[in-house]
Amino acid sequence: MLTGLAALLLGFAALSQEVYPSRPVRLVVPYAPGGVSDITGRIVAQKMTELLGQSVVVENRTGAGGMVGTGSVAKSAPDGYTIGLSSLSAYAIGPKMVKQPLYDPIADFTPIGSLALAPTILTVNTELPFRNVQDVIAYARANPGKLNYGSSGIGSVAHISAEVLRASTGIRLEHVPYKSAAQSYPDLMSGSLAMVFDALPSAIQHIRSGKVRPIAMMSDRRASLVPDVPTFAEAGYPEATLRLWVGLHGPAGLPAPIVQKLSETASKTAAAADVRERFTAVGADAYWTSPREFAEMVRGDVERLGKMMAAAGIKGE
Repeated sequence: MLTGLAALLLGFAALSQEVYPSRPVRLVVPYAPGGVSDITGRIVAQKMTELLGQSVVVENRTGAGGMVGTGSVAKSAPDGYTIGLSSLSAYAIGPKMVKQPLYDPIADFTPIGSLALAPTILTVNTELPFRNVQDVIAYARANPGKLNYGSSGIGSVAHISAEVLRASTGIRLEHVPYKSAAQSYPDLMSGSLAMVFDALPSAIQHIRSGKVRPIAMMSDRRASLVPDVPTFAEAGYPEATLRLWVGLHGPAGLPAPIVQKLSETASKTAAAADVRERFTAVGADAYWTSPREFAEMVRGDVERLGKMMAAAGIKGE
């Protein structure tokens, strides 16, 4: 009798410790299909499917600049079967742009690891004499407020990039917000705009056409796609750095063994040659960090950008 009971208990224990994952994993991409974030998410999902032996299925949940989908991850069960493609915008910027955020970017999530960087790049009208960062800074200092730039809207990564530059150098720039970065390029090419801050993936086609001139990357490293374009740090402004990271987060309370499994899989994904090649093609570079390193990076960005946005009076409704 006791022997039978012991066997039954062991059976229940075995069932409760099933190997993860035993069914498909949902990867929430909080942006629309076809964009760079969606493409990145699908690249990651495909490779993780190969490595995990279970399907990683992309689910696009759009709205509020990525916050709707991100918020859905925060509300998911912490069982490892719902994870989210996370970004600097949805974690360090978006929650500061609304009075009642849908989530706490630190307390409501479990960091799994970063995957890639897709930096912001500053481009200028080709008729202007600016050839480097020093030219731009010198003109802006001599002509406060007379140098304008376009961005994809108030509180966008491009707008924040310009504010990071302002905070780092003390220069004054005139902000001209658009509904999307794509709408700013005709004005940049015509000369009514002097500069545009944009994510490299969406700027690259205009750079390759020769219709805009790249000046510098707002990252701590050069981009593989444009290796000849220096960083602001290389030009002498190390504080003018904004890493546009993309990573993976799960809901708060994700068990350590599951975090480890996902982290190891994501690490192998970011290291895979075919993934790195596909990242580069869309303007991103593989950039892996451990869960602990990723947590520190996210916390640092949330705090730093929060202070900078408050000081600049950048806020939403």
